Amino acid sequence: MSILGIIAEYNPLHNGHIYHIEESTKLTNSNSIVAVISGNFVQRGEPSIIDKWSRTKMALLSGIDLVIELPTVYAVSTAETFAYGACKLLDSLRIIDFLSFGSEAGTITWLNKIASLLVEEPKIYKDYLKKSLSTGITYAAAREFAITNILGENYSKFLKNSNNILAIEYLKALLKLNSKIKPLTIKRIGPDYNSLNDLKYFASATSIRHNILKGNKSFLDKCLPPVSKEILINCFTKGLGPVSLEQFSSIILYLLRSGYDLKNVFDVGEGLENRIYKAAKMTNNIYDLINMVKTKRYTESRLKRILIHALLGINSELYKSFAGPNYIRVLGFNSKGLNLLKLIHTKSNLPIITRVGSYKKSIKDCRLFEKDLFATDIYTLALKGKPASGMDLTQPIIIN
Repeated sequence: MSILGIIAEYNPLHNGHIYHIEESTKLTNSNSIVAVISGNFVQRGEPSIIDKWSRTKMALLSGIDLVIELPTVYAVSTAETFAYGACKLLDSLRIIDFLSFGSEAGTITWLNKIASLLVEEPKIYKDYLKKSLSTGITYAAAREFAITNILGENYSKFLKNSNNILAIEYLKALLKLNSKIKPLTIKRIGPDYNSLNDLKYFASATSIRHNILKGNKSFLDKCLPPVSKEILINCFTKGLGPVSLEQFSSIILYLLRSGYDLKNVFDVGEGLENRIYKAAKMTNNIYDLINMVKTKRYTESRLKRILIHALLGINSELYKSFAGPNYIRVLGFNSKGLNLLKLIHTKSNLPIITRVGSYKKSIKDCRLFEKDLFATDIYTLALKGKPASGMDLTQPIIIN
């Protein structure tokens, strides 16, 4: 029996995701799929457009057998930390044979060479990196300079696309973990990940969310499988979305103006907190604040993550305290997934959380899990159709 692992957000699950699931299944000849998905806040530093249980339903109705939540602390982090946390979680299950992810490259060989170089960090790489950093360029640019000087100019094209960058981080994580999971990649088709208006059959999740938040839902039939459209519309009808960063604007600005200590937030440095504090006093809009602060060094996604960290009270110390997820939070499963859970129970050293109310009996250090609970409580502030808090305690596991 071959078991496939997928790391995703399904925010929302669209036709490109269906293609990825089907192609991955064919290439690996897998008969079961485990997906690790972000919870109610995602890697780009935004709330998910609908809640994690609704996205779990999408996954289970689209070929996934077992859905596990990536802890919030990893889900809203840098690409490197996001990838490491997700790969560590999959590896900790002790049942996964393959990890499949999308990429613009569409081939594992080139990406693996880059990942190996970044993990090994030979002296020549460190020398190139140090030399380029001394010129004042960004770390990403310095890294690209070092890689292309060692591996060749042809490799620069693999460092400019979102999916390639994340793919390299997955490969790095598997190497660092010395994991037995075999990686493979499916070539991304359709518009660029950041495309906003290209609403074709394989539209990007970014463009789908952008148009939904603008009030344009007429394109959903074209870009989404029927189950995703039905779940989305059902959520919107019940006042459970769409959710956007703007809905948390006032809370975040309040925190910043009241002197929230940004210096202890992960990925804040070089006096960046002072730029953010200053901008927070000059606008009442979160997107205006981001535009005031962002530069080539401080990208929009990085700034959004920092603001989400402030919103959720995630500091650097929390990252330093854990070497990866220390529990398996089950969001949903089908009959195959139930069998997978039984198998995981016999092989994994991590506690499996199915009854949220009793988590303290299972997890030795509960801080990561309690941050998931808190994240949901904050997320529900944007919902009109749910209780103010405790949704994690009342929402049952999704069983298909």
